[in-house]
Amino acid sequence: MLFLFFLPAFAQTLVEVTTAAAISSSLDASVRLPTGSYRAGKGSELILARMPDAAKFNLEVFAAKGVAARLQPAFIQQVLTNFAAAGYLLEGQQERSLNGEVQTRYNLSDASGKPAVLFVVRKGDELVYAFGKAK
Repeated sequence: MLFLFFLPAFAQTLVEVTTAAAISSSLDASVRLPTGSYRAGKGSELILARMPDAAKFNLEVFAAKGVAARLQPAFIQQVLTNFAAAGYLLEGQQERSLNGEVQTRYNLSDASGKPAVLFVVRKGDELVYAFGKAK
């Protein structure tokens, strides 16, 4: 029983991230992602399951790590500013709290009027966001 104290404790995270930092979106290369963004790997499908109409969009999932994740409001503002600079207009947003996490959906549209979405999930010091354009 004593050996259990020597096992490392693993906290469940929203997603696991790859080691490569994400510099730009593969869906739209003009969108520059803020420093601290990493491509999400394992667990991405769980984040997308939180978004009821995820199947309508081609989505990529990113996670913020380190200081970026702790500065959540400023980080999200930087993400939105980068989307605006790339020609995406904010049309509205909805926010809800569920099971200790805050989910915020930003409805966007590109210069041609095609719908896009930025879906943000925050829990504690973790921040995960998905970006997608309509299929």
